[in-house]
Amino acid sequence: MSDTFLLEPAFQFSAALDPHRRNAYEKAIREAAKKMGGTPSIALIGWQAATLVDVALEVSERVYIVEKHPELFESIQNAVMTRGIGKNVSLFKEDAASVQLDSRVDIAVTIVHSPWFMETPAAQILTNIRKNVLKPEGVMIPRRFVHLFELASSATDISGISLRVPRYGRPGEVFAVLGESKHWSTTDFTHDEDFSVEIDDTIIVKPLLSGTLTGLRLSTLVELTDNTVHLAGHSGYQSLFMPLREDLDVKAHEPVTIFARFRMGEGLKASRFMARHIDDSETPAAEISPDVLQKFHDNVAKMIAQVDELGRGADLDKVVTYTFDPHGDVTRLTALFWTVDDEFRKPLKAMVEDFRRLAAQAGSTPTDEQIYNIMLDSYRSIRSGERP
Repeated sequence: MSDTFLLEPAFQFSAALDPHRRNAYEKAIREAAKKMGGTPSIALIGWQAATLVDVALEVSERVYIVEKHPELFESIQNAVMTRGIGKNVSLFKEDAASVQLDSRVDIAVTIVHSPWFMETPAAQILTNIRKNVLKPEGVMIPRRFVHLFELASSATDISGISLRVPRYGRPGEVFAVLGESKHWSTTDFTHDEDFSVEIDDTIIVKPLLSGTLTGLRLSTLVELTDNTVHLAGHSGYQSLFMPLREDLDVKAHEPVTIFARFRMGEGLKASRFMARHIDDSETPAAEISPDVLQKFHDNVAKMIAQVDELGRGADLDKVVTYTFDPHGDVTRLTALFWTVDDEFRKPLKAMVEDFRRLAAQAGSTPTDEQIYNIMLDSYRSIRSGERP
């Protein structure tokens, strides 16, 4: 999906006038500066962040502004010269996704443009800012994204002419929402390690209303600081509508399965969102190769041993107890991913994906429930002393 319009000066100016978002970011900057103490250095990334320069100068004596768009950069430059604040403000006409500062800053501020940030370059920009602009102990604003979706019913054709493409909801547009908001992933920028946003998930959802399910309404909850949160939809759009490959008639309280596949950088047009009814009579997945299964058991055992060596065995026991009985409308494997601590989530997902790949090469496609049960068997065997 093109983000050309998002870079136009007219949109930038209109979005910057939003009082809800401005107030949230102003509060976040003041809170971050108070937390840092003294007069921390601040980087404002992009034209919209640059409009917060007055607040930044309230708490800092050194402000850096990064903007690559010629017209937007010129407007910032003129303002700095006219107001005579050049002594405290340095300008960089560079791409935020690749800029590097010789003097790292204490606080970095970037404003999210899209109601669902994963559809824009925001993640790549924030990753670069954390690596090449912010000090290791610095504060990133925003610090965390929580990605949400809702079952929705919206037109995918006009006069019989179909067009199933992702689109922005118009301000004030009414969406027929068939279920409550669901959280399916979180992107955290408070850690130093690289992150990759790749969704390949199966989520069971119970519609609250009957109707025709045509797509998902996507949005992002943005955590700016510990005490400040806002919806990315405050950027000027209500939400983003992602059509399903096919419509599905649903009934209230009868669960449906949502399949979502998305990889960062590929854009929503390359994504796949599907839905179908749950069918108890489905053919079970093919038998898994004994060699592949044994390797997975061994890898699970190694991970459990590592957790125990770290003195976190009791925490693991609590996670297993919590996820054993399904919570909400997600698979037990998804619940496991959501429940484990950040430091274990990435290696756990890598281990599961490696198992899926090896199983597929051997001719089988294990379900989420099969994978969870295999891991549960390994866990129980170890805790009962059957395995070392």
